[in-house]
Amino acid sequence: MSSGLFNIARSALLTHQTALQTISQNVANAETPGYSRQEAVVLASTPVRLPFGSVGTGVSVSTIIRKRDALLDDSFRSANTLSGDATLRRDLLSQIEAVFGEPSESGLANALDQFWNSWSDLSASPDGLAARAVVQQRGRQLGQLFNAYDTQLTTIRSQTLERLDNTVERINALALQLAELNVRIVSAESGGNTANDLRDLRDLRLDELAKVAGTRVMAQPDGSVSVLIGNSTLIHGDTATPLSVWRETPNPLPATPLTDVPVRIQLGTATDRLAPIAGELSAMVDVINTELPGTRGRLDAMAVAVVNDVNTLHRGGFTFSGATIPGTTAGNFFDPGTVTAPVRAASMTLQAAIVNDLSKIAASGNVNGPTDNAIAQRISSLRSLEDTVSWTAPNGSTETGSFSGFFRGLVTRLGIQTATVSDQATVAEGLVTQADFRRQSASGVNTDEELVHMLRVQQSYQAAAKIIKVAEDMLDTLISLA
Repeated sequence: MSSGLFNIARSALLTHQTALQTISQNVANAETPGYSRQEAVVLASTPVRLPFGSVGTGVSVSTIIRKRDALLDDSFRSANTLSGDATLRRDLLSQIEAVFGEPSESGLANALDQFWNSWSDLSASPDGLAARAVVQQRGRQLGQLFNAYDTQLTTIRSQTLERLDNTVERINALALQLAELNVRIVSAESGGNTANDLRDLRDLRLDELAKVAGTRVMAQPDGSVSVLIGNSTLIHGDTATPLSVWRETPNPLPATPLTDVPVRIQLGTATDRLAPIAGELSAMVDVINTELPGTRGRLDAMAVAVVNDVNTLHRGGFTFSGATIPGTTAGNFFDPGTVTAPVRAASMTLQAAIVNDLSKIAASGNVNGPTDNAIAQRISSLRSLEDTVSWTAPNGSTETGSFSGFFRGLVTRLGIQTATVSDQATVAEGLVTQADFRRQSASGVNTDEELVHMLRVQQSYQAAAKIIKVAEDMLDTLISLA
């Protein structure tokens, strides 16, 4: 009888010792990212059947479970995917919006006003060199501003492309780590145990992957997980298929390289575009393929309209050298570009003759009238003409407007987009916070609860120790009676 008591007490001591170790592990990792609270599951040992009935044989730890809810994980990752997309999209659109910085005294709207004003001033003194010098300066500044905007857009594109490449590399690295974790977890759990710490590490990597790539997770019976990106399998068992970023070559190839060559994400050896994509990956691809080309296209349309309209009117004017009459037919004011290198915001500049000789700036529309101001007035009046700028989007829709109206529409569109996606990012971040709170309530460590649990287990441990003392006294009594 005493030996049975010893065995029961021994099992109780070992069981509660394991429970205390589990609680200590929880307390030690209360602030460890991705750690899930663990719990020792205690079961009564198999009883011994005797003629008068069953007699208990003690207690044991059947397993140590990880407190984790797969549905809460899916909810958190879905919210994290939306947050990753909206937050990064907001940041990138804010960078594009900051390029123009409107309203501003140094922005394009003001530069256009000053340019038209300089022609108006020239019409007031059509034979003056000082007014022509101002026209030349304002024209040069206008072209330089278009050039600077295009350069900044190109810089944002280059930085976003670099970030996209780095993100794809990170996704591939995470995929390899997850495939390796699959192997380790399947191996560790082959004997019926649960690899809690490895599963925590895998879930932490899955959380990160969901934010950057918008992946979906499917648990497998052997303990591994399959990960889907878009409608394709990124990870299955011990196999991870790498992603790659491809620049799409236009067909036919243009005479000059395109600044905004679109990109596509490919999976493995597949040549088709990976779709759909989500998370930060989606934000970067959309900005590179849609937002930046759209903004640059509108900017180019403005530059082309300014160059063509001013040049057309300017070529209809006449320039005069001293008192020589009749005058000479004027040339272009801006460089008109070539067939293979057409005018764009990046290349907008004054015609070389205008740069070198102020007298080449035409104000007169009368070959015999050096004091005529018809051309200067007509160019100045371009500011108020409607439908001077036109841009056709890839979907076929056309945007038109005056110079000031079209640019105002460009800036307003960017502002509305940025504000909208900023609101979406705020909502998404709130959803992430809520989803994380719900998940932490199920799997997070509450140190106060753990300490209360520790006191209960400690009391049970001390009670088991007292059983040993009682069994020892009973054994001594039996021996003394012998």
